[in-house]
Amino acid sequence: MVSIIAYICLTGLFLPLLILYFNKGYRTANRYLAGFLFFASLYLLENFQFFYGKSLFWVAFFTNSHAFFYLIGPFAFFYVRSILRDNSKLSKTDYFHFALFAVSLMGYIPYFFSSWDYKISIAKNISSENWDMASFHLNQFIPHKIDQGLNVLQTYFYAISLWYLLWHHKKVANNPIVTTTQYKLIRNWLFIFTGLVTIITLNFTVAMANMWCYDDKSIFLNRASDALLLASVIYIGMNMTVMFFPHIMYGLPIENQSQPIKDAIPLDTVHINEKYSNVTDFPSEKKKKPEFFSPDYIVNIEALFQQSIRKQTYLQPNCSLSKISDEIGIPAHHLTYYFNNIKKESFSNWRNKLRIEYALIILNQRTSDQLTLEAIGLKVGFKSNSTFIRSFKKVAGKTPSDYLESIY
Repeated sequence: MVSIIAYICLTGLFLPLLILYFNKGYRTANRYLAGFLFFASLYLLENFQFFYGKSLFWVAFFTNSHAFFYLIGPFAFFYVRSILRDNSKLSKTDYFHFALFAVSLMGYIPYFFSSWDYKISIAKNISSENWDMASFHLNQFIPHKIDQGLNVLQTYFYAISLWYLLWHHKKVANNPIVTTTQYKLIRNWLFIFTGLVTIITLNFTVAMANMWCYDDKSIFLNRASDALLLASVIYIGMNMTVMFFPHIMYGLPIENQSQPIKDAIPLDTVHINEKYSNVTDFPSEKKKKPEFFSPDYIVNIEALFQQSIRKQTYLQPNCSLSKISDEIGIPAHHLTYYFNNIKKESFSNWRNKLRIEYALIILNQRTSDQLTLEAIGLKVGFKSNSTFIRSFKKVAGKTPSDYLESIY
């Protein structure tokens, strides 16, 4: 069991980094989620070293990280709130959520700069059967017993706060579109996430109560080992859920009416070039549109996409959803929802269709005589010839060479 907990803790540190690296959706909210998962795993790893670690070096090393426990609750709170509000910005009062972390971190500063021999002596005490930490005064501002009590109180505060956020959102939200896949997925995920945080809170209370009651480490571990394992499994379960259901990263794309759209123009003023007409058809009025976006908002998105098409951004090899998002001023998770639920196609297919249409123009104008097919593929934005040929055949129904033979 000990090795399982260690593996889970290390995996829990690794997966949030992947979330940050592959963060293609609701960027700031996902950073909060990654922060929650990372610092929770860090706290588990700290406790693993304290309870089971044999190396005094690692015990002393992780003693430095205890203040980061106070970031777990705030990151969970801001993550859920950001998803429900579709707004990740922090107000001035929101920074009070980090007050306990700041006080705890400053209280540990003298310990950070203490000698290594002193840290090793503390690590020996932690690793012994009698782990009386109160006599060391590691934190200059928060005594050890008070710190433990604050740990418990903070977990309860944020567990209750998460349930309040969900209840308040359900109470004030008047969104009839509850049957869309994305809405169901995020709604269920937020309830699961909050439920797991609540279980961890109760589990943490049991573990802390046993720590207060038993000064003998072996007795404590005998009574609290299941609680430690359960907490580890829950945290890794959260990590894996996000990895197996990547659409969690896109949140709820609720239109923010208070924010003007950058450089928006009415769609009726946009002239769509005929040579692109078969790849830029936007959904007709007959198709049912999700109520997350108002019709005006969809019109603005479509108009801004036409501007991007005129600039031929799609021909750039590094053209991505994030790049388009930055260019037209629409959040990336809004664009993802727009493609998946309104246009009913992926961004990459939409982009590649435009690229192939441009390649067809080159071929039809006979300007390809001076260019190889591979050079044309590079010219229209494809990084490899195989991807160009595969996309060309998907759009035109034949390979580039076969198409050339048919027009000559």
